[in-house]
Amino acid sequence: MKTDQQLDCPSAPHQHPEARLLGVVLEEAGEARVAYVEKDTALPEDFDPGSLGIDPGHALRFAAPCANRGCGQWRDGACGLGKAIIEQLAPVVDVAPACTLRQTCRWYAENGKASCLRCPQITTRVHPSKAVRVPRSFYGPQRPNPIPSPASGPARGEAVL
Repeated sequence: MKTDQQLDCPSAPHQHPEARLLGVVLEEAGEARVAYVEKDTALPEDFDPGSLGIDPGHALRFAAPCANRGCGQWRDGACGLGKAIIEQLAPVVDVAPACTLRQTCRWYAENGKASCLRCPQITTRVHPSKAVRVPRSFYGPQRPNPIPSPASGPARGEAVL
């Protein structure tokens, strides 16, 4: 894993001050799948998530600089969500999709291509029974900066697809 550069979270909340669009969530055979944007897309300063009429996390996927220890998903020096996705979900594609984030993606840096094969299914639009559960850390997350976490949605300590 590269440690000399800032890594990005591929599942950042839209409220993050540096959030940018990673993809659009589409319905495919009854399942939510992310269609990735072709170029890095910053959110406009006047982005109004309320104007979408639905939870932005249900319609869009966002990326932002990884908060590391400041994130509720941080476990044992790495992203607990990225690890949980590998352990709990089956791949949904055979080939890693084209992605503007891969070079700086936290999940890819820590888990390689296995993350990419599961990534298109990660959205916040899913039944709670299919939620990816990130094990609690004995010491808990260290939060020097209160940056919203994808876990702040449905239930505390739980991230969803």
